Amino acid sequence: MASLSFALFCGYFLAIILISHAFEAPKAQIKVLKPKGFEVSIPDQNGISLFAFHGKLNKGFNGLEAGQFSRDITKAEGGRWTYRDTETELKSGDTLYFWTYVLYNGQGYREDNGKFVV
Repeated sequence: MASLSFALFCGYFLAIILISHAFEAPKAQIKVLKPKGFEVSIPDQNGISLFAFHGKLNKGFNGLEAGQFSRDITKAEGGRWTYRDTETELKSGDTLYFWTYVLYNGQGYREDNGKFVV
């Protein structure tokens, strides 16, 4: 009976360790470009094979729709996975609503309800 209790304790302890070290989609960094454009990026790390960005300007999302800006990035450059738009002019007060998707070790992870005010 004691060995069963010890085994259960070890299993419980291992589960807590694994859960506390679970992967989370990195928080996206937004950078406004001049004279126009913007970048959305996350840092590169081993295991990431895809970064997807979905965004809308000045209008929120209704669920997980594609949005006005939608792109899959399949490789990191300069240590970051970066979506780059060089055509859109962001003005003071504009709001970029977004969600991102990261494929990490074959599993998908999202950052939902992103919001960046210029």
